Amino acid sequence: MGDDAPISSTVQAWELGLRLRDHRDRLGLTAAAVGKSTGIGGTNLSAIESGKRRLTAAKLGDLADAYELAEDERAGLEALREQTERREWWHDYARLYSDDFLRLLGLEAGAAKVCEYAPDIIPGLLQTADYARAVVRAGTPYIRPVDVGPRLETRLARQGRLDGEHPVRLDVVLGEAALRQLVGDARVMRGQLAHLLDVLDRKGGHVRVRVIPFAAGAHPLLGAALKILSFGSNRLGDLMYQETAISGVIIDKRQVILESTASFAETFDRALGDRDSREFIDAVYHEMERF
Repeated sequence: MGDDAPISSTVQAWELGLRLRDHRDRLGLTAAAVGKSTGIGGTNLSAIESGKRRLTAAKLGDLADAYELAEDERAGLEALREQTERREWWHDYARLYSDDFLRLLGLEAGAAKVCEYAPDIIPGLLQTADYARAVVRAGTPYIRPVDVGPRLETRLARQGRLDGEHPVRLDVVLGEAALRQLVGDARVMRGQLAHLLDVLDRKGGHVRVRVIPFAAGAHPLLGAALKILSFGSNRLGDLMYQETAISGVIIDKRQVILESTASFAETFDRALGDRDSREFIDAVYHEMERF
């Protein structure tokens, strides 16, 4: 990984898988051929190459043999594999979430930059505890009351990426609706808006929040909330996460990501500038005092 992002076992597993796929492609081996020589079937090999399944040292050795790898390359892959065995904080919450969302947590933990368009809700990385609790409680009726606390812990744990030696660079475009939608009550919203202002004041070097007001009219991301994650390693391309009220999906299709990245950049430029966005948030905060 590069020097601008912390180590994440999820990201390391992804990089390990990509390196293994490159070696297989270099030799022109099919997944079926590798399966015959290693006992790692096509489905399992695909999951390994996409970073969704972990490898034992023995199985990595079998693949290294099949790919005729030199000792130094084997050592580099084994160092990556060992990092995939790290127990991360999100593993404690595995029963609460889908595989894709757990993978998102791991990717977010190792991302160098996150770009997010949030049309009607404050992004998780910027939520206060009270706001997050109100969002969780208002969610799907299938969330059990006993799970509200752990889900809240998850949201707040994610915010550790805004601090530390290598904080994530965060660019957010907020729809005006996200500022005005009453989540919880007026007290909760005032606290949330005050928190946004505080984050901008204290972390303005790596966090940018721009508001796109209703008056801005149509723009390229209208109706399409999304998150784009970038990583420190040149080997790793950008990924995109999109979610609905009840599900989310990680997208790795290059053309989709290129178009979405361009749309985000244009929307970011059309939004209010940094100073005007802060003033807009402050104005809505004072409006909330009348509730």
